[in-house]
Amino acid sequence: MKFQILKLIIWPKLEGTLPQVIEFVPGKLNVITGSSRTGKSAIIPIIDYCLASSDCSIPIDTIRDHASWYGIVVETAMEQILIARRAPVINKSPNHFYLLRGEKLVVPVVLVESNETLDGIKLMLDGLSALPYLDLNSSGEKTSYQARLGFRDLMAFVFQSQDIVANQNILFYKTHAHEHREKLRNWFPFIIGAETTEILQARIRIQEIERNLNRLKREVERMGTVSAAWVANMQGHLRIAGEYGLLPDDYEESTDPSILLETAASLLHTTPDHSKTAAGDIQTSNAERLEMERKEEKLSISIASIKKRLHDLKDLQSGLYNYGNSVRRRKDRLHISQWLLDMDSEGGPCPSCGSAEHPLARHEILKIANVFQQLEGESKKVAEIPGAFPREEEKLKIDLDRLLEEKKILQDSFDLLRARDQKVQQEFQQNKNMYLFLGQLKANYDYFQKLNDGGEFQRDIERLQAEYDRLSKIVDIQGVNRRIAAATERISSKMLTYLKTLDVEDKYKEVPPRFDIKDLNIKVLGSGDHWYFLSEVGSASNWVSFHIALMCALQEFFKDLKNSAVPGFVIFDQPSQVYFPKLSKAQSAEIGEIDVQFEEDEDAEAVKKIFRTIANCIKQSNGSWQAIILDHADQSIYGNEDVHEVAVWRDGNKLIPTEWILRQ
Repeated sequence: MKFQILKLIIWPKLEGTLPQVIEFVPGKLNVITGSSRTGKSAIIPIIDYCLASSDCSIPIDTIRDHASWYGIVVETAMEQILIARRAPVINKSPNHFYLLRGEKLVVPVVLVESNETLDGIKLMLDGLSALPYLDLNSSGEKTSYQARLGFRDLMAFVFQSQDIVANQNILFYKTHAHEHREKLRNWFPFIIGAETTEILQARIRIQEIERNLNRLKREVERMGTVSAAWVANMQGHLRIAGEYGLLPDDYEESTDPSILLETAASLLHTTPDHSKTAAGDIQTSNAERLEMERKEEKLSISIASIKKRLHDLKDLQSGLYNYGNSVRRRKDRLHISQWLLDMDSEGGPCPSCGSAEHPLARHEILKIANVFQQLEGESKKVAEIPGAFPREEEKLKIDLDRLLEEKKILQDSFDLLRARDQKVQQEFQQNKNMYLFLGQLKANYDYFQKLNDGGEFQRDIERLQAEYDRLSKIVDIQGVNRRIAAATERISSKMLTYLKTLDVEDKYKEVPPRFDIKDLNIKVLGSGDHWYFLSEVGSASNWVSFHIALMCALQEFFKDLKNSAVPGFVIFDQPSQVYFPKLSKAQSAEIGEIDVQFEEDEDAEAVKKIFRTIANCIKQSNGSWQAIILDHADQSIYGNEDVHEVAVWRDGNKLIPTEWILRQ
């Protein structure tokens, strides 16, 4: 996939200061050279961070302290894209991105607000790479190494960090983590074109079909082991159906499962609403029983009604009695009319106005006393419980006793009827048992119907097996394995081409190594015609040469692969490190900013081979991919027309300009 770096931008925290812009040339080998501690090894973490990494590996202190945003401009087949991300705060990677797309972009001088999120950037990058939205596991279990392939997983092919580029055990970026390694292994056949989206879809569907087929076959096998018992079971059910009168008189018992199923189906189709037991088999006591039940229901309702009336009458009596007692106590305690008459007979002053000369005092007192006498008489009537209450209560009790006696007589008659005719009892239970039996028969019929050659289980198995056979032709495991072998053989052959121009032992330039996608490793032919892993090969110069050869071979392979999703760039950090002169910590502290001077010797020539090999590979591929090398080596090592010198970070020039540090 055409996806190459045009610019790396760092926006300063310092206001009024222009951003640091580092420009790269697409389709070429780009080199940033410089001393130690100038920021070269921060380039990979910054680009990885901008490409939606979940964590941040950008070095702390200077490179983080003076930056507000980091960004890159990439070039695709259709457009240029600016992806910027706000600088991390302590250990937290922010979710703030700025995205800008266009035919030719101008880098903003200042970034303030974000317009995109981490998930949005990942979705955009996945869309650019046209990766299928598929998991490798159809069971629904969440396993990260079988999850959907994303653009982020392809970073394994583009970053050769300082700890990877000469590593004898690890070939790809971040595959030291188990989940990243396993996911890359699982998806490698798709990445190298041995599998297509159609094959993946078919393979995932086959997994689901296999689970369903195994389940159905186990069910059929389990039921098959009890088929003989089922025949006896169904025969027993049909005998019971005959006893209920559900089968015709000419029915003959069979041992053929098909006939038994057909008979059961016919029986269930004509299920009766009631038992077909002959009327002559049961005495005519059914009508009596029904009539008794109706009478019992009426008696129960009447008894309940009388009991409620008795209860209400007692409540009313109790209320009146309590009220009468209260009235009598007030009347007995006060005797207001008598008190007024006594006051008048004593000849004292008028109790109303207090005057002794009132002309009509006695007349007025008598009028008031008469009124109170009338009220006291009425109160006496209220205080007495009416005689109708006891009469009504007695009548209700008589009626209740009569109804209870009638119910007892009816129950005795019912018991006599039940005792006299046992078949009535049988009919009671028979109605219930018949429908329970029919329910059991239906369940058994549905279950064992699936055992029949045309049953549901068998039809499902045949349908799934037909789909499995069709999809197996699409998956074509042998064809996939052949394509994997052919692809890895091509990659190995290309590796040999580049190994011949690198600093490896002569014996490794004769036979192509084996690139193994299952182990994500390289095997080489050693003495005795035995194959050995790269980790078993000595010398770091061999290790770095195999890394360089593999990256070049993969990029050339992806160039020829239709619709490859792998980005067309690779960044190498310090590939010449295995040829550095060894400096002690004391020397490093004394020198401060360390710079490596290569003398014209075999080590210098080995480093030159690295640059020439990568530059020639890019040139031969017509610039289909881009390489960026971050190294101490100077122009005397890499200088030629096929190499673009991006920056020289020496004599105070660094990734973070000194001006930013001094002014902040």
